[in-house]
Amino acid sequence: MASGSRQNIHFNRIYIVVVGLLIFWLILEARLFFIQVNQHEFYVEQSQLQSAKKIILPARRGTIFDRHGEQLATNLIHYDLAVDLRRVKNKNRIANKLSSVFNKSPEYYLRKMKRKRDFVYLERKVQEGIVRKFQSLEDPGFVKIKGFRRFYPYNKYGSQLLGFTDVDDQGISGLELQYEKKLRGEAGWTFLLADARRRFGYHVDLPQVLPKPGQNIFLTLDKNFQTIVDDELERSVKKHNANYGMAILMEPNTGEIFAMSSTPGFNLNKPSRSTTDQRRNRTITDIFEPGSTFKVFPAAALLQENLKKPKDIVFCENGSYKFYDHVVHDTKGYGWLSFKRVVENSSNIGMVKLTADISNRTFYRYLKNFGFDSQTGVNLLGETTGMLSKPDQFSGISKGVISFGQEIGVTALQMATAFSALINGGTLMRPYVVQKTVDSDGSVVDETKPLVIRQVITADVSEILKGFLLDAVRRGTGKKVNIEDVLMGGKTGTAQKFDRKTKRYKRNAYLSSFIGFAPYDSPKYVLGIFIDEPKPRYYGGDVAAPIFSAIMQRLIKFAPTEESEHVPELKIVEKKTHVPDMTGLLFTAAEEFLQINDLSFQIEGIGTHVLSQSQNSDEVALILGVPKVKTTVVPNLKGKTIREALKLVNFSKLRVKITGNGIVVKQSPSPGKTIKNNQILTLTCAESS
Repeated sequence: MASGSRQNIHFNRIYIVVVGLLIFWLILEARLFFIQVNQHEFYVEQSQLQSAKKIILPARRGTIFDRHGEQLATNLIHYDLAVDLRRVKNKNRIANKLSSVFNKSPEYYLRKMKRKRDFVYLERKVQEGIVRKFQSLEDPGFVKIKGFRRFYPYNKYGSQLLGFTDVDDQGISGLELQYEKKLRGEAGWTFLLADARRRFGYHVDLPQVLPKPGQNIFLTLDKNFQTIVDDELERSVKKHNANYGMAILMEPNTGEIFAMSSTPGFNLNKPSRSTTDQRRNRTITDIFEPGSTFKVFPAAALLQENLKKPKDIVFCENGSYKFYDHVVHDTKGYGWLSFKRVVENSSNIGMVKLTADISNRTFYRYLKNFGFDSQTGVNLLGETTGMLSKPDQFSGISKGVISFGQEIGVTALQMATAFSALINGGTLMRPYVVQKTVDSDGSVVDETKPLVIRQVITADVSEILKGFLLDAVRRGTGKKVNIEDVLMGGKTGTAQKFDRKTKRYKRNAYLSSFIGFAPYDSPKYVLGIFIDEPKPRYYGGDVAAPIFSAIMQRLIKFAPTEESEHVPELKIVEKKTHVPDMTGLLFTAAEEFLQINDLSFQIEGIGTHVLSQSQNSDEVALILGVPKVKTTVVPNLKGKTIREALKLVNFSKLRVKITGNGIVVKQSPSPGKTIKNNQILTLTCAESS
């Protein structure tokens, strides 16, 4: 080939290469222009995301309130201390600092930092004050994450009902678990952007989703009532060396539960130190034979079916009665008793004989209608149904022994709910503890209203039974329930415990109980007390009744009723007949005098005091009632010093509350106003200028 041709081919090749390089350069420039100008924002964002860490923003857990808005479960700010092992500079320094604050060995933290993960928690739920001790610890890998820690202001009060959360604020038991979805809210997320030194911080231009707080829950519980019930129950369980105690306080007309207590309880802020038994809400889970507190329910069936009248009499066999192959005993040897006196004196034999006239199916139907052998509808986790055999499974003695509280299993809540129906006019109400759930913006999401389940007995029969229970307290087995000037009724119970393994009743093992209501005319409270194996005394009248009395006394003092006004005790004046004038005395004092002197007496009317008396032959008639409320006139204390004002106050008639210091500038009620005794007089004081 000629040399000219070879040169042309060589030139063409160079030309192609140069043109190719030029085209490549133009394409590259165009691509760079596209990336750096047209797609600038996109790639900046991608660059940021690649140098950012996505973190979860925890939602604030909903608060649990009592009926008055008092916080029972709330949240405190806390911090989780952690390390980013990709960035950490000095593990030993971090470990030594944590060791000095938390009293754990440095090796404990070093072991954690050897895990095959980039991010490790070293301490969780640390209080804000403690975190301040780490301000001087500067290490790019040491991370402090702000969050919320569940906190229970009243420690153990209502502990089994409220329940608690784990270290991640997830509900573990009680209402915290049951309402987990409502309480926890919805977590958010955001990105932390790293700078040139790999220090992470928030950046407003990065995407984020804000957390949604959980819903708040308002309960029917009254914090003050719950405190009173828990205090008295715990004190009495210790005093009587009992295994445990249960108590239910509820409003009989609506089903609202004011207090629900099982003791011993546990500290909600330190749940790891508690046992499974301490965390169990026994009032809804534990099944027991109720004993004599149950007698009022068969009595209701007999009255409603018109099978018996209150004055019908039955022979109680002087304390021992062979019933088929079973011997029934009474604590005292009674002869003839009226139906009413059978309930008052808690005669097992009397109940066995009285219920002989009611059919098994009718008997069973009434017990089912009172809610036994069924859940109450309270909607709490763990509630059991109790136990009651069907009529075709009854043995010859079943109906008889069930009539005084054997061969049937109940819960504390079932007893309180059924007893409420007994004295509220005969209406079985659904019990409830959650009043409403409210969104974080204050809007009501769900609300619970009182719900009638069924009418069990008529209002007339309910009134008769209230009279039975009133006399059980005034002169029956419940005499140790005595609150001055407050009329109430109730029933004691002493149930020998049944051993399901041996199929026999245990020796010296009893469940002591009392369930009652107050005030008499318009019941506002039903309170059931149940004490397991008290020692050495175990009768319901000796153990449970005084607890009822102590709790009710504090409740009435905290929230006075019209029947709780103080009436001065009157002196006894001798009559020529040698029977003292007992007008104005408490009925219990008059009754004790008459019994000690073996004097026969009758009572008429309903009340706490003797309004009048008469005597016919050898029998005394006492007319009972509630005395008129005493009043007093408010003194003028304005302009007085606190010391001068207190000298002018009659403390037997007025209770004084003082706010501020110095001179009285305001008082309520106003001077000269006539008020009831024991009402609070509020004095507002200020320093003189």
